[in-house]
Amino acid sequence: MKTRIIGNKIISLLSVDSTNDYARSLLSKETPEEGTIIISGDQKQGRGYGDNVWHSKRGKNLLFSIILYPEFISANTQFLISKVICLGICDYLSSYISDVSIKWPNDIYVDDRKIAGILIENDLVGSSMKNSIVGIGINVNQEKFPADIPNPVSLNQMIEKKLVLKDELKNLSGFLEKRYQMLARGMDDKIRKDYHEKLFRLNEMSWYQNGAEKFKAKIIGVSDYGQLILENQSGKTLEYNFKEVEFVL
Repeated sequence: MKTRIIGNKIISLLSVDSTNDYARSLLSKETPEEGTIIISGDQKQGRGYGDNVWHSKRGKNLLFSIILYPEFISANTQFLISKVICLGICDYLSSYISDVSIKWPNDIYVDDRKIAGILIENDLVGSSMKNSIVGIGINVNQEKFPADIPNPVSLNQMIEKKLVLKDELKNLSGFLEKRYQMLARGMDDKIRKDYHEKLFRLNEMSWYQNGAEKFKAKIIGVSDYGQLILENQSGKTLEYNFKEVEFVL
């Protein structure tokens, strides 16, 4: 791998429907430099996982996508990309604040409040990875949020300081780069260990919901395939894919 990948090239936009969609359109026409960042001051149709929508006030937060070519990992271990991105964001946030955790599958929390979200879209060729579009939204300078967003928080609210977004993107890119290089060097066990230790509600008996069923369980891990692993009050191990189980907050 090159000495530095993430953030060597930055495409800066005033406004866009979705930086992930912009990245996908770019990939359909050419092969952008790996690590290219597409950042926008405003996303009109910012997306989260599934049907979720990402809300952000114009010019207040970090909203961007990264194009990666992680051909050194297999398709069946693609969740490792999510792990390294989550860890990179946690490393960055932890340089300012404490109690940062990863709420499976794709949110970053401070205590019980959401500060960042991730949307990763992978393209596969057979059993190999072709490319990854990594969408990231981090609440940086926003001070007020719509009432219908349940539990948001921003860095500004936590440290009571306005941050320069351009500087923060460069800072964050360094942390993401470090974790991505770990993945490229085959440090999978270290990544798994660090991710495990950062899990929101790890080993805490809490309420979860599977359809109409509400039950108590504790998180004991996340599989290599991305399933959440719970242990219920009877000691039974349960595994869930995305959207099959919900946290009761």
